[in-house]
Amino acid sequence: MSIEVNSIEELKSAIDSGADEIVSYDSDVVAKLKAIKLAKSWGPAAVAGIIAAIPLVITTGPVGAGVIAGIAPSAGVATSTIVALIVAIGGVIAINLFTDWDYVELPGGIKMKRK
Repeated sequence: MSIEVNSIEELKSAIDSGADEIVSYDSDVVAKLKAIKLAKSWGPAAVAGIIAAIPLVITTGPVGAGVIAGIAPSAGVATSTIVALIVAIGGVIAINLFTDWDYVELPGGIKMKRK
């Protein structure tokens, strides 16, 4: 089942509904998902560090953001985008975005495919 989403709330709903493929052309959603895709390219250790920092982001905000920034200090924009996404969607779904999905960039958009 493929679903097109145009907001973070729609993204959450699509994930919760069990969609196998999610597509978005919304610039805000695309930017956040591209940041996740970029972070995944840093390697398993970086992804594990980000996942470990998610509870800190949820509970402390700036402290958790600092931990994520420490993992990839040269990618400040991606880091702040990931932190904003974690805050917007919550920890469980954020972890799901790193572990359960593959990302394919489309012209003007992005497609997520469940692994």
